[in-house]
Amino acid sequence: MTSEPVPRRSKADGSTPTVGDVAARAGVSRATVSYAFTQPNRVSPELRRRVLAAADELGYVGNDAARRLRVGHSLALGLLVSSTSNPVYAEIAAGAEAEAAAHGRFILVANSDESPERERAYINFFESQQVSGVVAAPVGDVPTELLGLSRRGTPFVLVGIAPGPHSYPAISGDNERGGYLAASHLLAQGRRRLLFVGGTHPHIDLRLAGARRAVAESMAPASLEVVRVQVQTAKVGETVARTLLERPRSGLPDGILAGNDLLALGLLHGLIVAGVRVPEDLSLVGYDDIEFADFAIVPLTSIRHPSAALGASAVRILLGIEDEEDTRGRFDPQLVVRATSLPVGDDGHA
Repeated sequence: MTSEPVPRRSKADGSTPTVGDVAARAGVSRATVSYAFTQPNRVSPELRRRVLAAADELGYVGNDAARRLRVGHSLALGLLVSSTSNPVYAEIAAGAEAEAAAHGRFILVANSDESPERERAYINFFESQQVSGVVAAPVGDVPTELLGLSRRGTPFVLVGIAPGPHSYPAISGDNERGGYLAASHLLAQGRRRLLFVGGTHPHIDLRLAGARRAVAESMAPASLEVVRVQVQTAKVGETVARTLLERPRSGLPDGILAGNDLLALGLLHGLIVAGVRVPEDLSLVGYDDIEFADFAIVPLTSIRHPSAALGASAVRILLGIEDEEDTRGRFDPQLVVRATSLPVGDDGHA
């Protein structure tokens, strides 16, 4: 967050150079010196070159630790995600980083890799670094360490569903609605033996609840089988496909809803390799609409989830630019129909 450290040189009186000394040498204000080190987008390239040249001549190095003591926080925000191998979290991070950069802030990304223990360690690390706020997409429920961090004065925004009344901001897409859209799409195709494959995250529980609601409201008899998995990866999806294919063809579902796109893509690969025709024999719907969904060997129908926008909005909430109420309805899910599900109706649209 600062320029590369160089040895400090003392002035003639033995003291170390200050911001004021750099400002005087460069012929600029103290504020300009501060911006040149911490928010370079706020000064012209020429002014920044003058400031850096003066700092180099004097041996001045921007001291972020001292600045934290003066202003009470750093320019860094923490971003805690449960798995960087999932493109959704990469999109959240991209949105958060772009928004933070627009306001002269920096993002420290921490990947817990689905480990609650590592998650707790990263939260403690964020506190030790005195970040000015945290964007959190945790493994499961909100960790107690994150609540403690908030009580001690470091705010956080949950990218996810808050369990009941909460004193912190929480933003998310409508996961129940997304599950409902996915199951309703399959039911509208005449699919009646549905299978939901998903993990144990609160978001996934809501997607399953939406699918169950669609089946319950169906005018025609339909069933919904549920397969729970520990992690939602493509490899796990392929394993589930192999397990399904041990059944007689009459026992296979005719429509599958996956908890996320990675699971769906693994299922798709396993089914196609075994000779199952998608979507003729079986329709498949994923969730999140990651970039890879459109480039699968059979492009994947999915529920679009605006992940980058969630990351950007979380940063704006931390910075006090907007609040949770401002986001209502902004992240509503959208069904994106591609080739893994049959078209409905004569016009080819679902």
